[in-house]
Amino acid sequence: MKHYFVSTGKAKPSGQSDLKRFFFILASSALATGALILLTSNANAQEPPRGDREQDDRDWNITVGAGAIYTPDYEGSDEYQVLPFPFLSVSYKDIVYIRGPEIGVNVLRLAPTEDMRIKLGPIARYRRDRSEDRNIALKGLGNVGAAVELGGAARFELGRGWLQLSVAKDVAGAHDGVVVQGEAGVDVDLADRLSLSARGTTSWVDRHYMQTYFSVTPAQSARSGLPVFDADKGIKDAGASLGLSYRLNDHWLLAATAGYTRLLNDAKLAPVVSRRGSPDQWLGGAFLAYRF
Repeated sequence: MKHYFVSTGKAKPSGQSDLKRFFFILASSALATGALILLTSNANAQEPPRGDREQDDRDWNITVGAGAIYTPDYEGSDEYQVLPFPFLSVSYKDIVYIRGPEIGVNVLRLAPTEDMRIKLGPIARYRRDRSEDRNIALKGLGNVGAAVELGGAARFELGRGWLQLSVAKDVAGAHDGVVVQGEAGVDVDLADRLSLSARGTTSWVDRHYMQTYFSVTPAQSARSGLPVFDADKGIKDAGASLGLSYRLNDHWLLAATAGYTRLLNDAKLAPVVSRRGSPDQWLGGAFLAYRF
């Protein structure tokens, strides 16, 4: 991605409100995750593992399915679409895994205690393309191809709670940028067949990423009618999500998820968001899956 801007020393609106919102979302996610970790710790101390956990000793764990997701047209859009969506989760001996658009290999695996695990290894992640024909708000901004991001991830697990930090760079020429993502989550058994997962996320991106998805060059401004905007690196978003999974039997399960993400800083201020979209991003989905 080429740099179309030079520093002009222009002042941007204060990010104080964004900072407060960022910490509020993170604090809320941390409190919820912490409470759920304590809940699962107490539950695990009183009863043996069951359900899916009994099957995790197998070499292969494969779950496939299909469903639909309710998602913004593009990152920052205020219009939504319902899309058919395949569901795939694969792991081999806790070494190689596929989780949605991410593939990883746990090269380093440590278990300091019975309940604690530390994992480190390379990852590859797919990011959807953005066509200007997808939404009238993107007219004149040009197309952005699909990104393939390669990097590494470190994961810390305690009981059924986890923390993960990943760093990945696009190598497909879509945005050529770096994405740093922090995640925290926990899984809870609500009943014999019903489980809940809670997750909080935040991401930092570099200037290349922001220029691709949020800047408006002079040429794009002339074509789109949006003002020129020079988006800089920084914390892009913070969000939280909940998922429910109900096991119909030993193989079939129903799953649903809902989440909210708030765009922050220059991602929120970008004209394609502030004038034609929204910094509030919602996501929902439902799936039917089969576990082998």
